[in-house]
Amino acid sequence: MFKKLFSSFQPIVILPILILPIIHVCVIKLAQSLVFENGVIVVWPSVGIYLVTLLVFGYRVWPAILLSELIGNNIVYGFNGLSVTLSFIDIIDPLLVCFLINYLSQGLPLFLRSQNVFKFIGIILLEPILTTTLGVTALSIFGLTYWNAYAEAWQAWWLSIVIGLLIVTPALLVWTPKFSPPPFRPQNWIVEFAILLLLILAIAWIAFLGGYPLEYLLLPLLIWSVFRFSLRETTLLILIVSAIAIWGTTQGFGSFVRQSSTESLILLQSFVGVVALTSLVLSAVLHENRETALQLTQANEQLENRVQERTIELTNILEELQKTQQKMLQSEKMSSLGQLVAGVAHEINNPVNFIHGNLIHLKQYTKDLVNVIAAYQQHYPQPPQAIQDLLDAVEIDFITEDLNKILKSMQSGTDRIRQIVLSLRNFSRLDEAEIKAVDIHEGIDSTLVILQHRLKTKSDRPAINIDKKYGKLPLVECYAGQLNQVFMNIITNAIDALEEVINPHTSDISIFTELISPKWIRIMISDNGNGIPETVQSRIFDPFFTSKPIGKGTGMGMSISYQIITEKHGGKLYFNTIAGQGTKFIIEIPVKQAV
Repeated sequence: MFKKLFSSFQPIVILPILILPIIHVCVIKLAQSLVFENGVIVVWPSVGIYLVTLLVFGYRVWPAILLSELIGNNIVYGFNGLSVTLSFIDIIDPLLVCFLINYLSQGLPLFLRSQNVFKFIGIILLEPILTTTLGVTALSIFGLTYWNAYAEAWQAWWLSIVIGLLIVTPALLVWTPKFSPPPFRPQNWIVEFAILLLLILAIAWIAFLGGYPLEYLLLPLLIWSVFRFSLRETTLLILIVSAIAIWGTTQGFGSFVRQSSTESLILLQSFVGVVALTSLVLSAVLHENRETALQLTQANEQLENRVQERTIELTNILEELQKTQQKMLQSEKMSSLGQLVAGVAHEINNPVNFIHGNLIHLKQYTKDLVNVIAAYQQHYPQPPQAIQDLLDAVEIDFITEDLNKILKSMQSGTDRIRQIVLSLRNFSRLDEAEIKAVDIHEGIDSTLVILQHRLKTKSDRPAINIDKKYGKLPLVECYAGQLNQVFMNIITNAIDALEEVINPHTSDISIFTELISPKWIRIMISDNGNGIPETVQSRIFDPFFTSKPIGKGTGMGMSISYQIITEKHGGKLYFNTIAGQGTKFIIEIPVKQAV
C-alpha cells in the first residue's frame, strides 16, 4: 500500500486535483447548512467521496485528497497548524478504509455479497476510531473544543464519518464501471419507480415536515425497491430519504427533534444508519439468491443439455452396436454358409469323382462288349432261334447306338457337377481369414456359376447376357471369400435391377477388369437397367438401407461390401449411375496388401 501511496506522480491525478477541491468546498457549504444549533454536523459526505475516488482511481490520487482537505480546512479554520494537522488526519480515513476493503473483500463485489457488506460495516465502524481520536484531540489542543466536552465531540465526529461512509460511498460507487451492479429492472420500471419515489417523498415529507411519526413506513418502501430494482435505485432512494431526514431534523421538524441536540443527533443518525444498513444487507442477500437461482437454472440447463447430448450419444452408440451386430451376424452367416457350402461341396465331390472316374472304365467296358457282340454276329450270322428272338426283342442295334449317347450325357453331367462343386469351393474359401494371392477372374467366374440359374430366360424377361472383358491381372493378395461375397452382392443387385425393367430389351451385365498401375487393379461391373434414383444414391452404402421390397433384401449387402473393400482391403468402392441407362460399380484394390 505505502509503495503505491508514494509512487511517482501520474497524469491521472490531475483530474481529481482539479475537481475534488471544488466538490469538497461545495460539500462543506452544504454540511454547514445542515447542522444543529450547537454546530454539530450530522454527516460528513466528503469522506465517502474520497473513498470512492480511491476505489476507482487507486492510491495514486491521494495528493488530490490532501489538497482538497488543505483548501477546505483553510476555509473553515484558516491557514494555520490546526488546518494542516486536520488535513493529514482526514486523509487517513479514506486511505485506510480503502486498503481494508481491498484486502478483506478478496476481489468479490463489495455490495453484492452479504459478507462483504458486513465487512464494510465493520470497517467503517472501527477504523474512524483512530482518526476521530486524533482529530478531536487536535481540536482540544488548539482550543476549539473543551476537554470536558471531549466525549460528546468525539461521538459527533465519529458518527458523522460513519454515516458519510455508509450513505455516500454506496450511492456513488454503484455508478462507476468497476463496481456497477448487474441491471435488474422490471418491465415498465420507470412508471413503477416514479410511483415508489412519489410515495417515499410523500411519507418523508409527512414524517419530517408534517409532524407525524411515520418515518419507519419508509422501510417497506425501501424493501420494495430492493426486491424490484437494482442497487443503483436503492442507494439513490436511501440518499434521498437520508437527505430529507437530516434536513427536516436540523430544521426542527420530525419526531427525532429533542431538547438536547445530542439526543436528536443520535436518533437521526440511528434512523439513517438502520435504513441504509437494512437496505444494503437485504439487497446483497437478495442478489446472492438471484445469482444462486440463475446458477441453478444454468446448471439445470447444462445438465439437461448434457443429458440430451448423452442420450443422443448413447442412441448413436446403440445404433452403431446394432449395425455392428448385424454386420457380425451377416459375416457369421456368410462364414457358416461358406463352411456349409465347402462341406457340402466336399461330400458331393467324393461320389461325383467316383462316378466320373468309373464312367471312363464303363465306356471302355461297354465298347469291348459291343465289339464282342459284333464279332459274334460276324462269325455266327445265323444264331440259334432263342438268341435271335432275344436280339429282336431288345433291339440290339438301337441299344448299341443309344448307349454311347447315354454315356456321353452322364459324363457331361458329372463334368457339370464337378464344375459347380469347384465353383462352390472357390467361392466359400475356407482360408478367407488369411490373406492369400488368388486369381480374381477365378472368383468372378465361380460367382457367375453359382448365379447361373438367375441368368437364364424367364417368363417375364429374356436371358441376361454376361459380357466379360478380362484384362491381364497378376495374382492379387486379398481375402478371397470376402471378395467373392462382394462380387456376389454387386452381381445379384445388377440382376435384380434388370428384373425390374418394365420394357423388354436385351439385358446385359458387363464385367471389365484392368491393371491401372503396377500396384492397383480395377474391376467394373455394370448393367443396363433403370439406374439408381437420385433420392437414394447417398444412402446406397448405409446399413439397413434397401430399395427392394420387404423380405427381399436385408439392406446389409452393399454396406458390408463397402466395409470389405475399404477397411479390409484398403481399396475403393464407388458407383456411377444414369437414369434409364444403368449403373456401374467400380472396385479398386491394391495388388499387395500392406503388412
